[in-house]
Amino acid sequence: MLLFTRPLPKLASSAKAFDAAGLDAVGAATCDIVYVKSERNAISTFLAETRVDVIIVTSVYAVDAAEDAVQSLIEKAVPNSSLPLIIAVGDATAKKLHHALCAIPQQISPLVILTPEIHTSEGILAMPLLNEAKGKQVVIIKGEGGRQLIADGLTAKGASCQSFCVYRTEQLTDPIYTKCWKVEDVRGIIATSEAMAMQLIHSQGHAILSLPWLTVSERIAVSLRKRGVTEVFVCHRATDQALIAWVKDNWEY
Repeated sequence: MLLFTRPLPKLASSAKAFDAAGLDAVGAATCDIVYVKSERNAISTFLAETRVDVIIVTSVYAVDAAEDAVQSLIEKAVPNSSLPLIIAVGDATAKKLHHALCAIPQQISPLVILTPEIHTSEGILAMPLLNEAKGKQVVIIKGEGGRQLIADGLTAKGASCQSFCVYRTEQLTDPIYTKCWKVEDVRGIIATSEAMAMQLIHSQGHAILSLPWLTVSERIAVSLRKRGVTEVFVCHRATDQALIAWVKDNWEY
């Protein structure tokens, strides 16, 4: 059996994906997502007063706010004007953005949505198109308490960055699981964020440290090793499909 972490809003869909792939897996939600409406409104106000070159969307949970922001830009745009470049941190975020923004008026220049080669903050900063960030106005749509690496890195390159924290994660009192399970049945753990990994360790104790772990960045892997996990692997894509493919290619299930 596999044990994987997801925030509560994504738990059911991920469990369905693992089940459809023929993998015996139990999902664990250690946190929920709470949206911050005031920050979403603040984005539209900022865009009404400021010309923006790049919008960076760091999570699927930031997509709705990004959609509102882009729609407000489209409404005030003149024919043949250009829209900001949009960078999505990963495939799932990009796919949701494409779906949300597919109805773009023909008189507006096409919307460009790009993803980095490695789906992390480090991957975004490594994108060649951001090497010449000096003088660029960048809006970062993210979660409350998230990393400041993108803003700090782009500011160091001479960009002007404005971050909007449109959601926050709230730790659940007890994890919610998709089905009953026992630690002795688990043969591998998939952790898609450092916070959820640490919450899972806190709830389950040292019993799960000896199991093989799969995570989505070397940064999280380093953190897990420091906590005592001896066998950690990295898949640089956080989608259900990428994780399932990695497991089928590398673990015997």
